[in-house]
Amino acid sequence: YAVEEAETFIIKAVFGAIVESDQDRSRSLRVGLRVGSYDLDNSEFAGGRSPYSMIGGRPTQLVLEDDYAALRHDMWLATDGAYKQGLEQLAAKRSFIKTKVQPEEIPDFSREEVTKTIASKRLLTFDQKKWEVVLRRLSAIFREFPVIYDSSISLNVRFSYKYFINSEGTVSHQPANLVSLYARAATQASDGMGLKHFVPSYGTSLEQLPPEKEMAASIRKMAEELTVLTSAPVLEKYLGPVLVTGQAAGELFAQVLAPQLSGQRSPLMEQQQMAAMMTESKLASRLNRRVLPSFFTVVDDPTQETYEKHQLIGSYKVDDQGVPVRPVTIIERGVLKTLLMSRRPSKEISQSNGHGRAMQIGSPSVQIGNLFVQTTEGKSFAELKQELIDLCQDQGLSYGLLIKKFDNPSISGREFSLSSFSMRGGPQQELVTPPILVYKVFVEDGREELVRGVLVAEMSVRMLKDIVAVGKDYYVNNKLTAGGGIMGLFFSYAFRFGEAGALGIPTTVIAPSVLFEEVELR
Repeated sequence: YAVEEAETFIIKAVFGAIVESDQDRSRSLRVGLRVGSYDLDNSEFAGGRSPYSMIGGRPTQLVLEDDYAALRHDMWLATDGAYKQGLEQLAAKRSFIKTKVQPEEIPDFSREEVTKTIASKRLLTFDQKKWEVVLRRLSAIFREFPVIYDSSISLNVRFSYKYFINSEGTVSHQPANLVSLYARAATQASDGMGLKHFVPSYGTSLEQLPPEKEMAASIRKMAEELTVLTSAPVLEKYLGPVLVTGQAAGELFAQVLAPQLSGQRSPLMEQQQMAAMMTESKLASRLNRRVLPSFFTVVDDPTQETYEKHQLIGSYKVDDQGVPVRPVTIIERGVLKTLLMSRRPSKEISQSNGHGRAMQIGSPSVQIGNLFVQTTEGKSFAELKQELIDLCQDQGLSYGLLIKKFDNPSISGREFSLSSFSMRGGPQQELVTPPILVYKVFVEDGREELVRGVLVAEMSVRMLKDIVAVGKDYYVNNKLTAGGGIMGLFFSYAFRFGEAGALGIPTTVIAPSVLFEEVELR
């Protein structure tokens, strides 16, 4: 049983006016009930008329008061429903397995050590009226920029405490607070092209948000950049060197590398159409092989709470399956050594390493915590820029490209391009979200010119092997992301269309600037 008690505050301001100011308390229950044995149970199977039954659905909302009889009643009903559904799933799963040739028998659930991890609650307070005044002032900044027709500042505060207990004897009580402040704006160029920009801030307490003066400066800078974008030229087709830096570097590794670090097997599915969409990690079959240049090492370490005074929201002590987390060196000197695991074993890795994490909806699946992309051969930004220019000269190009920011539609709103996969026919090309800030870097004098209307034609995890140089800078990219498994499939689609940001799992990617010898943009 996993219970989360939460008090949530949401404030939203538009052009100096408060349009939403809400407060909510909740106590939700997720029942993870397995029928069968560790070797074969009802989990990770979708079949019959209800292919979505394995999603886990919405959690049960418990009574808010500490009334034993009422809590027991709610939990009993939730358990009874989960048990009956589990019996049906197991019977259907056994029937399905009989019709398929099973290459090898891998247990459905790993055996893990019993642990007890109890952390005290953090008593936090929130001055709603004070923050309404702050958001009014911050959102009024957009009035200074007439070209911006749509904007908002949103503050989401979630004071949360998680209880976990299972029948093996594991017990965990952990705080899970999260504060996020988003500034977003949108406009149009004279030719009608939609343009948008955003600035996020995260922390586990209100004190970790930047001071108001600093937030105001970043919002004003964002509005200035968006204004300049309206008159920026449109980029034509481009094939050549690309330098990715700052937020774009962190977002690149978050979108391209992080989803491929899961060792979790795909679920069994009767519907072939759905099964085709549930592709496994593209790195799962490449253990002990080179997947990045030799100057890269990648470590996931959720035990770290800060990095150079930056708060890491991907930190946690115990995952959502009750397994204590530990640092995992995934890639060492470019070679893939292991993968992130939940309690669903694979052929190569039989135990969890504490990365079974759940969104507010659905069951736990593999997700990163704090992903550190480290290098031993970092160069300064000036050196990388010069190397970009040198590569362009070698290829006979008059300019190269510098990407400073990728979009995050769960913050900025609906994007104007297709999703990375089709809900009808499975995976398409691997895409990253469209770049927002892209600059031409001219070979002649090194000057930078902002351009717009750019899409990355394709960016796969295998292209990361073609990185030719890396920076010694590190950008901390906090974000809320969709989980793995079937739940991640649906919500990665929703995240790309700005529908599910508040449901995401807190993660962090710390990554340096990278230089590619050849990327296609259109």
